[in-house]
Amino acid sequence: MRENEPIPWPYDIEPGNWQTRLRRYWLVDPREIEKLLKAPFDPEDIEWRVGSTNKEKTKGLALAYVTNRAIQNRLDEVFGIFGWRNEFTEWKGGAQLCGISVKVGNEWITKWDGAADSNMEAVKGGLSDAMKRAAYQWGIGRYLYKLPPVWVDLKGGKYLAEIPQLPAWALPEARSTPPKPTAPKKDKPSAKCADCGKDISERIVAYSSSKYGTPLCIICQKKQG
Repeated sequence: MRENEPIPWPYDIEPGNWQTRLRRYWLVDPREIEKLLKAPFDPEDIEWRVGSTNKEKTKGLALAYVTNRAIQNRLDEVFGIFGWRNEFTEWKGGAQLCGISVKVGNEWITKWDGAADSNMEAVKGGLSDAMKRAAYQWGIGRYLYKLPPVWVDLKGGKYLAEIPQLPAWALPEARSTPPKPTAPKKDKPSAKCADCGKDISERIVAYSSSKYGTPLCIICQKKQG
C-alpha cells in the first residue's frame, strides 16, 4: 500500500486466500491477530465457579472463566464493533449453540460451540456459557484450560470461600512483570560549604543559610555551636 493511500473497506479487498485478505484488511500478520485474541485478561475479567467437590462439600475445585463482557471488549478491540457478530440457536431443547463470526473481506467466518442450560436462569445461563465456549474456539481465554487444579475452601458447600491467585504467565505482561527496584534518591550537590568547601545539598544550603546566614555543611554547622 502506498503512503497516504486510504485503507480499503472490506468490500474493496480483492478476493483470494483468507489469510491474505485478513492481512490486507488489518494490515498486520494474521499471527499478530491470533496473539491479540489469545492474550491473557486482567484478573477483574475472570470469574470463578465451583467444579468438583469432596464428599463433605468443604472443598471444591475452582474453575476460571472469562466474562462475556470481557470477550465482547476483546472482539471490539481486535476486529472493531462492525467486524464481528454472534448468533444463537437452541439445540435439542436443553442446550444453546453460539456462533461467533468475523468478517474477512466479503466473507463471514464463523466458529460454533454450545453449552447446556444452567440450573439458575436456565436459558440465560446457557446462552452465556455457549458464547464463552465459542470464544474459546477463537482462542479467547483458552489459556485458562492450562491452569493447574486448585482446591479451595467452600462456603455453604457451594460457594468459593476465596478467589485463587492467577500465576504470572496467566496475567497480562504489564501485570506479570514486577517493577524493577529503584535506588533511593540522593540529594544532588547544590553548593559548597563556605568554610571547608565541601559539596552540600540544596536542602542543607537552605537550612544553614536561614540559621547561620551562609551555606555550611553539617560538620561546620556544629562548629558554629
